[in-house]
Amino acid sequence: MKAFVKLVYFSDGRSPAEVEAIMKSHGFTKVKGTSIFEAEAKDEAAGSAHIEKLHHALKGLNLIYEPTVGKAPEQGPGQQLTYKERMAKWREIGLDTDELSDLLQYDSERFKARGLEMMKVQLERVTAEREREIRETEARERIERAREKITAAVRTEGGQTFQQLSSLAGVDEEILTQMLDDMVKKGKIIARQSGRRVAYIAV
Repeated sequence: MKAFVKLVYFSDGRSPAEVEAIMKSHGFTKVKGTSIFEAEAKDEAAGSAHIEKLHHALKGLNLIYEPTVGKAPEQGPGQQLTYKERMAKWREIGLDTDELSDLLQYDSERFKARGLEMMKVQLERVTAEREREIRETEARERIERAREKITAAVRTEGGQTFQQLSSLAGVDEEILTQMLDDMVKKGKIIARQSGRRVAYIAV
């Protein structure tokens, strides 16, 4: 028995060569002339487990993939869907296909216009989710860079004050406070007070 994965690439995702290397490292080989990869599996459960492991490796690569066990996914021009099958797939992405089905029966022009309206909503939703993901990633990276700067700075003799770390870290004071509190709780730094001055020092 075999496990199969059919891939769809996007221009802003990883290159086919990079993805192929990842697939190969997880035991999948490319079926010549297709975008389908296959791997040997003892049985259906083993094939499903193999695909589950691969899922984590493909996460974040900006790909769409279709996994199957036992039967290879259809490829190329031979895969012809009826309009009902296409609309069933539209339902999966959130389009109101009941409304569209009614319009298709009586008003094809209105069907096209309404379908475009619905698709635009979905595209805007996907765009908003992607932009939020980018912002969250940038925020995490900014905090990680700030943590590295703080870790290096508090190793200096006498440590660093909050004000010194604030100008160095490049994050707002509320986030910096949370980061310092977390590092103190984890025992990575100590807060030592001398008069009115508090210095953060590496442990």
